[in-house]
Amino acid sequence: MRRMVWAIALLFVCAAGASAQAVSVYVTSSSARFNNSPTGVAGQTTSFWTSGIGGGVLVNLVPAGPVRLGIDLRGSTKPGATGADTAMGGIRLGISPPLLRIKPYLQASGGYLATRRNELETHYAAWEVLGGLDVPLVPFFDLRLIEVGGGSGRRLTNSSATPNVSLFTVNTGLVFHF
Repeated sequence: MRRMVWAIALLFVCAAGASAQAVSVYVTSSSARFNNSPTGVAGQTTSFWTSGIGGGVLVNLVPAGPVRLGIDLRGSTKPGATGADTAMGGIRLGISPPLLRIKPYLQASGGYLATRRNELETHYAAWEVLGGLDVPLVPFFDLRLIEVGGGSGRRLTNSSATPNVSLFTVNTGLVFHF
């Protein structure tokens, strides 16, 4: 949890330095499925779903007509015996097509992932590719209709017996623009 607080603080510092840029802050319901997660028994892995809360900051650096290129810093958590924590940053390409009230985007992120299952916590260096669709409700507020992502995590220890974990995420939420 402490890592997530630091990640969010870093996001706000980055956003403050980009006063001439468009900044968005979002909060999401975050559901994730993990495959090949260690169970604590040698050589055994399991798959499980977990749901929690997520959020982040997007700083649009290069607006070019309907296309926007930005930096997205995000995190999510689901506390408890079975859960997961993430802290990732990446590049996001968004499009605001003229005459359409939708904002599709693609994003590639990398960072940190921790899974908890049966009181066993495992830490990974992770990456994820995401795609989503925001629907503007008013000029400063969007509905994140859906965001879907997939990726992988490599364990941060030297244990070659543990396979990489794969992840699949589905998110929805609210986006505020500043």
